[in-house]
Amino acid sequence: MSDRIVLVIPPGEGFEAVAQLVLGGVAARLNLSYENLDDLGTALGTLLERRESEQLTVELEVGKDSITTVVGPFGDGVGAELEREDDGVGLRRVLGTVTDSFDSFERDGGQWVELRKSVDRAEQKA
Repeated sequence: MSDRIVLVIPPGEGFEAVAQLVLGGVAARLNLSYENLDDLGTALGTLLERRESEQLTVELEVGKDSITTVVGPFGDGVGAELEREDDGVGLRRVLGTVTDSFDSFERDGGQWVELRKSVDRAEQKA
């Protein structure tokens, strides 16, 4: 069984931070390690930087020991950037470093990105 959270970020500046706050709240609720939170925050932030002026949806599906995040819709540029192999620090390299896997797909006439990350629970102090 998993929990699912859907956040719709309206057009305009400044709302991207709300997605990071929701992610932080989920991480606190699940007692995720700082490393997992940092990796997930980096992946989400990197995608949010590529947002165009339209609304963006962030879907978090929280499983027993993994989090799947789906973000979109983006323009075609994100899919092309994920397919392009380069030596620089582009989107593909960042997501490949901080997630277990990622994929892009088309849905509702736009490009979406799915991120998958296994998560470790932080040690509880008694």
